[in-house]
Amino acid sequence: MDYKTLRKNYRLYIRSAGLLAMLLIFCIGLVVRDNLLQTAGVLLVIACLILFIQLLKKSYTNKCNTLLRVDLDLAFWQQYLQLNKNVKKAISQIDIKLTSVAYSFMMGDFDTVIKEAREALSRTDYPQKYKNFFESYLMRSTVLTDPDLSRGELEGRLNELTITDPTLAEKTRKVCLALYDLTIAHQSNDYFEDLSNDFKYQQLEIIYYQALNATLKGDQHRANDLFRKLVSEDELLYIVRKAKQYLKDEGSHL
Repeated sequence: MDYKTLRKNYRLYIRSAGLLAMLLIFCIGLVVRDNLLQTAGVLLVIACLILFIQLLKKSYTNKCNTLLRVDLDLAFWQQYLQLNKNVKKAISQIDIKLTSVAYSFMMGDFDTVIKEAREALSRTDYPQKYKNFFESYLMRSTVLTDPDLSRGELEGRLNELTITDPTLAEKTRKVCLALYDLTIAHQSNDYFEDLSNDFKYQQLEIIYYQALNATLKGDQHRANDLFRKLVSEDELLYIVRKAKQYLKDEGSHL
């Protein structure tokens, strides 16, 4: 299901529930004469309406997260960003900004990630829990765009992290050091070897960096097998393009 249809259905259900609630309240007013019973009936209808809306909202959110994160439906990502770019609610604007940064990161548009993440970190009205993720994306993108970055410079920046979530801060540190080893220092790093994730992009990312690690260890057979797992995925993804390019270059050397 595309996002436009999903959102349309969600809004239709909300409106239908509201109309049904109004109809029930009108009927209560016609049928029930006792004021106390009328009040109780109206409150019951309102309570049921609120509960239904909350359950519907939860279902809608879960479906969006499944299509975005678990299924990695890129067409859904694009529609989601396009149709929500002008949201009015402040917290929704931040959420869309973070989603946009995540999308740019997956596409390999690291310059945009760095620019938007820095803008987000400069905002005093952004909650820290969001800034934590923006800073994590900023650090990872910096490693992937600066081939002249030294390990000392990277460790210095990592020591200055302002991420308040200890788990995310430690993960960001380990990921950045692993990315540095695998993409700049060109030395093996086993960080990705034992990782697992429920989200598809992270699963693909793990496979890609396992393949790089295998290459640096001289295990060409395993590297090729891992890279081939990626080539059937959408070429819009940075790691898929890189995997295809690697296999193409490898084939030209045979």
